[in-house]
Amino acid sequence: MLSAKSANRNSLVAESKMLTSVGPTAVEQAVPEWFAWALSQTVESSRVEVGGVQLHYRAWALHDTHKPALLLVHGHGAHARWWDFVAPFLTGNHRVIALDLSGMGDSDHRAKYPPGTSARDINELIEALDLGPVIAVGHSNGGLRLLRACSERPDLFTRLIAVDSYVVFEGGDHPRPPPNMRGDRLYPDLATAMGRYRLLPDQPKANPWAFEHIARHSLREVDGGWRWKFDPAIPNGIQHEDNGEVLLRSVERPVHYIYGESSAIVSPDLARRIVDFLPQGHGPIGIPGGYHHLMIDQPIALITTLRALLA
Repeated sequence: MLSAKSANRNSLVAESKMLTSVGPTAVEQAVPEWFAWALSQTVESSRVEVGGVQLHYRAWALHDTHKPALLLVHGHGAHARWWDFVAPFLTGNHRVIALDLSGMGDSDHRAKYPPGTSARDINELIEALDLGPVIAVGHSNGGLRLLRACSERPDLFTRLIAVDSYVVFEGGDHPRPPPNMRGDRLYPDLATAMGRYRLLPDQPKANPWAFEHIARHSLREVDGGWRWKFDPAIPNGIQHEDNGEVLLRSVERPVHYIYGESSAIVSPDLARRIVDFLPQGHGPIGIPGGYHHLMIDQPIALITTLRALLA
């Protein structure tokens, strides 16, 4: 395992205002003090070999071994840095680890992604870092991966929190599958690439400072320009998902469920159905005005809800 401790002090947020270049028009936007504080906290960026590839993870207070471990899992096509401005607020009682699933973020790509790959990434990382049993939080598709990981290895978990995670029920009214994401496009410079960043599904509320941070770390510099970090070969769409009822009934640990009340992915009825099928389901907890990407449009509400559930 390679380990490199670094203090992430982002110069863009050291000032009271920032200029965001995401979108067609630059917008001056005040950066909240809490956001700047979160990005200034010491974080370790490390890699560990799991299942033949190197998985990247970020960790806060990792060496406070008297605290239980809290694992954060991102959604499809996303990365660990979606949690950069959430994780530091959860370190009071926990050591916090956010991983990049294989094929995403700064983790290695795989030749193939058979069913259960991400769940195995999660479980093998917990074992490799000797974290377990952990509390785990998963956003969107990351929540689904956690549910499967826990169903396969309940000994590695104490409880889960799923955040606006869609579950596929047989005969359900499913949303239109997302478009295949192209990761092979080369952009001439960072500003052009960031200007092409979009949320899937789209939503009207996105704090520019949060949006820009996530967009910036979704890209890597390569010869001739910039590319997205995710592997476009990762399977996409509900046809690749487990039967929701079977999956939920197999989870042996307590699960709290959070969703955005304005989410394009999870309706109140679906949220209730998910909780009802979980043997130890709690909630659902709806965040008013929240869309699918809650850490972007309702970060304070999400942080507060997580802290309450983790207290």
